[in-house]
Amino acid sequence: MALLSVNLDQIAALREVRRMKEPDPAQAAVLAELAGADGIAIQLRRDRKFVRDRDLYILREVVKTRLILEIPPTEDIIAKALEVKPWMVTFVADHADSDAPVSGIDFTNAPIDFSDIVERFRGVGVNVCFLIEPNSDSVKGAHRAGASAVLINCNEFTEARTLEQAQSGLDNIDNAAQLAVKNELAVHAGRGISYKNIFPLAELGVIDEFVIGYAIAIRAILVGYERAVGEMLRLIHRSQNQG
Repeated sequence: MALLSVNLDQIAALREVRRMKEPDPAQAAVLAELAGADGIAIQLRRDRKFVRDRDLYILREVVKTRLILEIPPTEDIIAKALEVKPWMVTFVADHADSDAPVSGIDFTNAPIDFSDIVERFRGVGVNVCFLIEPNSDSVKGAHRAGASAVLINCNEFTEARTLEQAQSGLDNIDNAAQLAVKNELAVHAGRGISYKNIFPLAELGVIDEFVIGYAIAIRAILVGYERAVGEMLRLIHRSQNQG
């Protein structure tokens, strides 16, 4: 059965609107776990625009399941992650434009020795994942670097405007996931996944874990955090029980 990790970036972003102490990502983490979430994910940006260093330390103590920290591969943030020691770090590529969304790691042009970085995290018992685009080169690059998992960027499917585009995106995700399994990598999926589009992804049967934040946060505004998480979990379980 696929797992669900809840991303709390939108909670931190909402807090930033008024630059106050609430809503607190740690409180949302507790509610998500009470509702059955298997993990908590959060992204630490270079500019600290939403998530603060203090959040990391609090979440490290509060989270009872698994804490996943998404980070760009910069030395100061790597050092911070090594200090906090989450259950897993997921490397993402950020951009000069701080408002641009992060993208998958491009191993063909990366000026960084990721294998060395992976070993540093493994040395302190931290699993390593890479956000990747759904193609074979990215899967192979993550495998060569020594990752234990890949987080497949599902935007090609979740942002499709036609049935043909959606099917093509879904096929690419399926192919990348199948290759990851062959290379003994755990398969995580995220980016743009919602209550309306998760069913085809879950039906693939090759995704070990979904990382979802925005859809749950928006739903929670209407029905509460625990119910929003529970509804997403039921969709995941129902699709796989029917598979």
